[in-house]
Amino acid sequence: MLPFDNRPWAKTVARTVIALSLLAALAGAYYCYETDQLNIPECAIIFLLLLTILPPNIAIVLRKPHSDDSGQVATAQLRTAK
Repeated sequence: MLPFDNRPWAKTVARTVIALSLLAALAGAYYCYETDQLNIPECAIIFLLLLTILPPNIAIVLRKPHSDDSGQVATAQLRTAK
């Protein structure tokens, strides 16, 4: 699912992914903290995982309902490149 993808269910899925990602990161960090394994590498891994998951989903959630032009431009560019 890409930020310029027009699907009626995209915002709901993006919100769910954001919530579950944050919940999993907090649960994983708490588990590592309780077992005395929360060190800098584990914090970096959690941060990098969130950095790869959250920005595209946040872009989908914050997209205005009628901002179809970016998707159409990207699709048009892909069609002309072929």
